[in-house]
Amino acid sequence: MARRSHVGPFTGAMFLSFLVVFMTTLRAGGIEHPGTIEKDAICASCHGKKISGASVHSAMAMPCTVCHVAMTRGDMTTLTLLMPKEKICFACHEQSAAMQQHVPAVKGRCIECHDAHSSNHRMLLLKADALPLSGQKK
Repeated sequence: MARRSHVGPFTGAMFLSFLVVFMTTLRAGGIEHPGTIEKDAICASCHGKKISGASVHSAMAMPCTVCHVAMTRGDMTTLTLLMPKEKICFACHEQSAAMQQHVPAVKGRCIECHDAHSSNHRMLLLKADALPLSGQKK
C-alpha cells in the first residue's frame, strides 16, 4: 500500500495551498513590532484600544493568531495577515445576497470603511456618516 504524504492535520495539497497563501502574505509585507512576542501573549495588555469602543469585532475574543501570523527574527517581530486582506473577512463572514450588492465587499475592500478590530461607530465603521450597506443615503 502506498503511503500518503501527511503533514499534521493537513493533507499534502492542503498544506501546499496554505504555504502558497502564507508566502504571498509574507511578500505583501507586514507590520514590524519591536521585541519578541511570546506564543501565548495577551496583545490587549498593550493594545487595549483594539478591544474597546462602541463596536468591537467578535474575533477580538479569540487569539490574535486567528487572523495574524507573527514571525520573529532576532529582536523584531513582523505581524502579517494570515491571508490576503481582500479575502480574510470572508474566511468567517458569509457573502450574503445583500453583501454581493455592496461594491466594496464584492471587491474585498471591507477595511476601507470598517475597522477590523473595534470602532466608536456602529458595525465597526470608521466614520459615523458612512452609507448603509445598500449604498443609499440614510
